[in-house]
Amino acid sequence: MKNLKKKANYVILTFILVSYIFSPLIEIPITRTSNLVSDKTEEKGNLFINNDFSHIITPPSRFATNDWNKEFLSFDKNGNGINDNFDLKLYTLEESVSLVESDSNDQISFIIQFPDNYDYSTVISIFKSYGGTIKYTYKEAINGFAGSIEYDGFVTFSDQLKQENIKFLIEENGKAKSNLYYNSRNMNLRPYVWKELGGGYTGDNTSSIAIVDSGIDESHDCFSDSYGDGDFTKKIVGWADFTFGGDNGTVTDYNGHGSHCAGIAAGVGTTVLDGLGRVITSPNAKYDLYPYAFDDGDIIGFKSATFNVTSQGQIEAECNYKDLILGGDRAWGSAYLVKEDSVLNWTGFTNVNWLDNITYNVQSNELGIYELWLVIEFVDVSGDSLIIWPEFAFRGEIHWYFNPDTFDCGNRFKGVAPDTHLVGVRVLDEGGAGDWADIIRGVEWVIANREIYNITVMSMSLGPSVPGFSLQALIVAVDKAVENGIVTVVSAGNDGAGGDYIGSPADADNVITVAAMNHNDQITYYSSQGGPSNSTETKKPDIMAPGGSANSLMTLSADTNDNDCEGEFPVDDYNDDLLPAQGTSMACPSVAGAANLLIQAMGGGNNWNWNDGTKSKLVKAILLMTATETYPLQREDDESSSPPLNRGGKDVHEGYGRINVDAAIEAWLNESIPSGTTFTMKPILNSSRINPFGRHAYARHVYLTTGKEYTFNLTVPSGVDYDLYLYNSTPAKYGEPDLIASSTSGVLGKDEIFNFTAKYDGKYFLIAKAIGQPYPSSDDDDDDDKSTAFTIDLLPILIIIGIIALLAIVFVIILYKKGRKDDIYDFKPEY
Repeated sequence: MKNLKKKANYVILTFILVSYIFSPLIEIPITRTSNLVSDKTEEKGNLFINNDFSHIITPPSRFATNDWNKEFLSFDKNGNGINDNFDLKLYTLEESVSLVESDSNDQISFIIQFPDNYDYSTVISIFKSYGGTIKYTYKEAINGFAGSIEYDGFVTFSDQLKQENIKFLIEENGKAKSNLYYNSRNMNLRPYVWKELGGGYTGDNTSSIAIVDSGIDESHDCFSDSYGDGDFTKKIVGWADFTFGGDNGTVTDYNGHGSHCAGIAAGVGTTVLDGLGRVITSPNAKYDLYPYAFDDGDIIGFKSATFNVTSQGQIEAECNYKDLILGGDRAWGSAYLVKEDSVLNWTGFTNVNWLDNITYNVQSNELGIYELWLVIEFVDVSGDSLIIWPEFAFRGEIHWYFNPDTFDCGNRFKGVAPDTHLVGVRVLDEGGAGDWADIIRGVEWVIANREIYNITVMSMSLGPSVPGFSLQALIVAVDKAVENGIVTVVSAGNDGAGGDYIGSPADADNVITVAAMNHNDQITYYSSQGGPSNSTETKKPDIMAPGGSANSLMTLSADTNDNDCEGEFPVDDYNDDLLPAQGTSMACPSVAGAANLLIQAMGGGNNWNWNDGTKSKLVKAILLMTATETYPLQREDDESSSPPLNRGGKDVHEGYGRINVDAAIEAWLNESIPSGTTFTMKPILNSSRINPFGRHAYARHVYLTTGKEYTFNLTVPSGVDYDLYLYNSTPAKYGEPDLIASSTSGVLGKDEIFNFTAKYDGKYFLIAKAIGQPYPSSDDDDDDDKSTAFTIDLLPILIIIGIIALLAIVFVIILYKKGRKDDIYDFKPEY
């Protein structure tokens, strides 16, 4: 029987090996959860609720050797060892060489990873032999290295690794992104719009933006020229306070929201650093969790701040906590400094109030994104096992090193239109709430005083407490503001996807309703999905702009010096510091500032007309027609509610797409001259997926003659997709862009061409847009030498395995019958 057992074992081993060979062909969907939040977690916005916090101390390895194929399959769907986003970017670079000043000497900077136990010392030797330069080698965080190499060397190096069957994943060594510095990079302000475009567009100093909000703190360094009524040598030129007991003579902000928004729209930035040259940000908030109730022992976590460390040195976070629960129950607070799901340091006390410091020394190989978390554990003292109406306050004062390239464009924290002026209209109180009546009164005041303070733009980062709630009076008020020559920009709201959650004043037809994206151009998890406007004549939102995200990085702007945490800490912790925040509230003033830059290009306040809405609607139309779609990028945390590809149309997630203020200004400034009756455009563009900091649209205006036929030709580089659109210079009824002709083939590398016979003499807008492409698949790879992974349906695999199993059983039976003869002399009775 021993020989039979051996032979049966061989068969079973053969079956296992064959099954192992076929098993990688089965594509299994992988679900990831944050290592900071357990599978039991319920997520509400940026609020995480669970009953187990042990995993925050010892997060599991994300790249265990036996999980390599599973973990990396979603990053590298075509199996060539290169992250799909980076793969497409490299492919675009290769195909566009003939149209740009580029060659094979371009340096490719990347990070490469291997399975945990793989010794990659030989790979380093190969890399160096092709001219590669090592930046860092890693052992603890990942198993791999960071380096750079010329393009040709990169191709040869990666091909050799594939030929030698070495498992690896290469990803772009991109820049970490956060705060107003990266808002300006994301909107292509720094350096192109501010410095290079027509001598620089930094804001119209003859007009102002009205911030209808919680006020503006005139003492903050971001508004360094302070306040003077009607004095256009000052930053803040007008002020009105419509909150209860408001004092129109004192320019204040006891909440901080308005100052933050004002800093985004038109702040000059802060020069304040600590004694060690570190930036200071102070995340602070009062948390009122009513109507939620919690059980004894429940734990919740808040990501209080995200920030980008660019230089080595010490991070210091001074943390101040207050438990505000009434009735005896307690909420014990702890603060955690976290990087890549690993806790670096923490502090916390079982006291009602406490103050303590967290520090961490960042080494040169630890630069990047850090997070400060507030974690709360609820303790029942009253004996009813419930903690009802929990309240608490937290303030952190974070000092860290941030020294990015300013591109010779001045302060790294300045707003979108730093040279324009501000008008503060306070309609929200210390707690960030305001009566509808007060808000309408504020809008009315802006309309009445528009020519006194040259108000060309009004920014309103506010909305109803009930998602989708409409107030006709407010709709009428903001629509009238637009009809009176004021470009009115409103936040879409922070209620996420799942329905039409956009309410007043964002559901008004005339206003520009703004959704929020992170700094990778993804729509944020919180940005409200929309639908028909209140009148149903338009669709909301209209456009998308940077709003920051706790899932990537928050936006840093001015923090009021008047108090912290809505008055819970009446003395501000650090003057002229920055506040990290996220929301469509932050995206809204980004668009307001962009509108002011376009107004500057159109002649500014000295050339404005407040008698009707012609110009204010034209500004809206140009911003919308030059927006670009972010497809195939997906919504954070909810892929099913991602913006689709509309090719010039509009959807309920991002409107017409992400803002491109550079293209909007160029549409107004730059004329395209035809050759005979043919207009030709040869731009190099990047979709949002390829480069969120790149040029996404190319715009010009053209002059046409009635009745004459023209040809419009857009040269499209090989391997990419562009579209070409022609718009009327007069917008539709509510400021929507009026599209009159287009070419949108969708074929990669195919030139876009159309003919058009002019309907009137005069100006038209011609715009080329980059269109995102789905992730590369194995079908796109026509190089036989490249190794690729492929997948087939599960059913054929099961059939194959079943046949193998059946053959194995038959083979065992045959062996068994033969073994009866072979083993007869080994048989012994058991006695």
